[in-house]
Amino acid sequence: MSTLINQLQQIVGSAHVLVGEGVLSRHNAYCSDAYDAALLVRPKTTDEVAAIAALAKKEGANLVPHGGMTGLVEGTASTSGDIIISFERMSQILRVDADQMVLIAEAGATLQSVIEAAADVGMMPGVDIPSRGSATLGGMTATNAGGVRVLRYGMMRENILGLEAVLPDGTVISSLNTLMKNNAGFDLKQLFIGSEGRLGLVTAVSIKLHPKPAKEETALVAAKSFADLVALLGEARSALGADLLSFEAMWPEYYQLTTSQPGFGAPPLSADYGMYAVIEVALGTADGPSLLEPFLETAFEADLIVDGVFANSMAEQQRIWRAREDSDAVETAYDANLSYDIGFELKDMDAFALQLGKDLAEKWPDMPIFFFGHMGDGNLHIMLGLQADMMKERHSIDAVVYECAGRFNNSTLSAEHGIGLEKKPFLTTSRTSEEIALMQRLIDVFGGSINNGKVV
Repeated sequence: MSTLINQLQQIVGSAHVLVGEGVLSRHNAYCSDAYDAALLVRPKTTDEVAAIAALAKKEGANLVPHGGMTGLVEGTASTSGDIIISFERMSQILRVDADQMVLIAEAGATLQSVIEAAADVGMMPGVDIPSRGSATLGGMTATNAGGVRVLRYGMMRENILGLEAVLPDGTVISSLNTLMKNNAGFDLKQLFIGSEGRLGLVTAVSIKLHPKPAKEETALVAAKSFADLVALLGEARSALGADLLSFEAMWPEYYQLTTSQPGFGAPPLSADYGMYAVIEVALGTADGPSLLEPFLETAFEADLIVDGVFANSMAEQQRIWRAREDSDAVETAYDANLSYDIGFELKDMDAFALQLGKDLAEKWPDMPIFFFGHMGDGNLHIMLGLQADMMKERHSIDAVVYECAGRFNNSTLSAEHGIGLEKKPFLTTSRTSEEIALMQRLIDVFGGSINNGKVV
């Protein structure tokens, strides 16, 4: 080990190879096992990443990539003998080009820094997630992150033009394409997007930029039922078209919890309704006529919504989004919690929510369940409030959740968070044995010395 540490120090400098307590003291609330390797290296350049990968391959060590450390599936977990490779020093924005509508940044750049750099030229990235202050481009690429605007702009996969990656043997694949149309052979970037590091380490990303809306209109609405929200979403797609940015759903238990926590203030709407939705649209001009208000008036007349509040200021917009995004309220309210992100066809979302409640109640009566998510793209988030001693039953609880989801055709156990270690035992609920075998063959071809044991 001392020889390995010396070699790592030669690559990045002694100040950037951390061992022992210097690593273990880096507590992470999202993955308690993240720093168990007790050996962490912080490269500054792609060449250094390549040298580290080649060394790890030679020494038979597993590399565990760390980005913003807000992943939710134990994808950053490490064990003794692993080498953690942190991208915290590779955070530069390398290019912002409004004419080409492209931004290139290193893998350790946070989404917030990308948003700010793009805003300086009147642009924005298409993907936005609540952890924007910590989530990095590399991690978002590796997990194919989604967020609240997938409805209009798609996930990371649809927003990445090119990338640079280091293979397990240290080979650098530089494919930082900046063209909207480039059909010269295989689209190699797709191999790395969503692969959670198993095929290589993403070191830089070229992403699409989009014109920043001159104004965003936001409203919180209440409906009597999920079926009414489905109808409302259909009307919104027709009436608002490409101007529809987000359509986010909240079941009443979740809405009541997030809006009743200390410091929130008076809830924007009563907590007595059947369903809630946040709707956001984009305006091309700051002083143009409203798109959202007349749409909501029509929805009221059609009895699709029964109450609503329109954000007339930035503060009101932030309060509405806090009601939807502040899932930490579940963590605060209970000793422990479990979180899931599952994808469904729209017709199955509410049926799953009802069935899961029944399935869980058979073994764990009165377990608090909270549903919310990206209704516009079929991504449902589930959080369970637990007593601390119930965490020992986690695998059994996971099995009930994923077995229930598997009963619905075309469901997926991971809509956007990835597989990591947490969901690996249940991957067969969403992928065939042939698909899983092909994933493993790809890992074997690429060398398989990065994030070993995760995904498949």
